[in-house]
Amino acid sequence: MNRLAALLLVVPMVFAQAQDGSSAFAETPPDESTPFFVSGGLRAEEVLKTELRNSPSTGYPRVKKGPDSTFGQIGSFFSGLIPPIHLGGSPQASESASLAVNPQDPVLQNQRELGVTYTVWNNSNEMTRFEFSTTQHIEILARNASGGVVERWSDDRGFQSEEGIVVINPRERIEYQEKISTREMRAGQAYSVEAALKTQPDHSVSQPVNAR
Repeated sequence: MNRLAALLLVVPMVFAQAQDGSSAFAETPPDESTPFFVSGGLRAEEVLKTELRNSPSTGYPRVKKGPDSTFGQIGSFFSGLIPPIHLGGSPQASESASLAVNPQDPVLQNQRELGVTYTVWNNSNEMTRFEFSTTQHIEILARNASGGVVERWSDDRGFQSEEGIVVINPRERIEYQEKISTREMRAGQAYSVEAALKTQPDHSVSQPVNAR
């Protein structure tokens, strides 16, 4: 075989190999039937992230401290076992009252009246306001051992129909100093003196009195 004929046989073979090589490196077109095929050039991993975010099974994004999370379930478990703790002790009443009677062991032959000091305290950090329909702000009673009223302080005094307001500043007090008669008391019997704000009966305070 001469050299020209051999060259003609080699050239088609090289061309065939070139065709096979180009087909091996050609890009395979995407399968449009798959859920990851998107027109416009989006990558498959971006579509995968979108699918995961929208999937109800993943619940994305998760609430780290919600009631359905692990931390929320642990907190609910221990909150049922540990009782709540209140700091600062028992809450204090916003107002309190005190009463002093002088003397508490009166000798009736010499003591016609008893001195009564009634005090209302504002224990809060805010002003306390009391409203009254007349000029009478307090009432003082003397009771016998059975609880019956033997003396009423307001019976000996006149009051006017004028509305009034009493304001007590925070951590301050208002004090009433009055007298109540012992004329209905009997020696050797036990009594009590009771005082209260006219419009606030829950501020009532009493002290024992032993008449002699």
